[in-house]
Amino acid sequence: MKKMKVIALTALITIPITLMADMDRCVSCHGVDFEKKALGVSKVVKNMSEQEIKTALDGYKKGLGGVMKALMIKEVNLGVDTDAMAADVYSESRTKGFEEPTDEFIFQKRLSVRTLHKLKMNIKKANPKKDMKKIVSQIKSIAFTMYTYDNLLKEKINFKTIKASKQKLTMANILKSVKSVKTCIDHSFSENEIVKCRTEFLNLAGTITRNEERKIKKKQKANKPPIYTGADSVDMTKYLK
Repeated sequence: MKKMKVIALTALITIPITLMADMDRCVSCHGVDFEKKALGVSKVVKNMSEQEIKTALDGYKKGLGGVMKALMIKEVNLGVDTDAMAADVYSESRTKGFEEPTDEFIFQKRLSVRTLHKLKMNIKKANPKKDMKKIVSQIKSIAFTMYTYDNLLKEKINFKTIKASKQKLTMANILKSVKSVKTCIDHSFSENEIVKCRTEFLNLAGTITRNEERKIKKKQKANKPPIYTGADSVDMTKYLK
């Protein structure tokens, strides 16, 4: 099991879809608190807002940029999630000193961000009428995986208290919820913070499940077999209560 986790961790770190900033490489040019001009020419990242950082990363992703373009395009490859990367860089620039998170934390955060990013893109491409069942299935599968492997999350979730939604869950508001959870994890820098975000996602999955249960019960109630009342019929009403 431990060997499998190491292999999975190595794969996530080495694949081209970089989901978090590699701080070791960033601070070597930008400074421990992102207080320096990289190579003496870049903007001081510490003075930039998170949105400005994201805009710059998006530019590099498209092959655009200023004097640092040639170097940064290599750092920000085509698969990078600039939301997560901008959040990491912004947080580190506001945190005095430099301390790399543990490999386990990086693994968990990358896995969650990557999974939710893929889910978000699937929802955007989905047909609201034809693909709802497929999206719901993906959400429940992700929620099950989160719950199974996160002991802290198990302490926070009580499925008995989750209720069906009073309003119909549409593809649009499901997408809004998924975006909210992903943004939450992008801005999480501790296990407890990530657990709060995952709790929000588990509540979404739980609400969807309760909605399905309600539909099934309603359908069963509507499709009760008729009681035969013809000649020689026997009154079965008392047995059906």
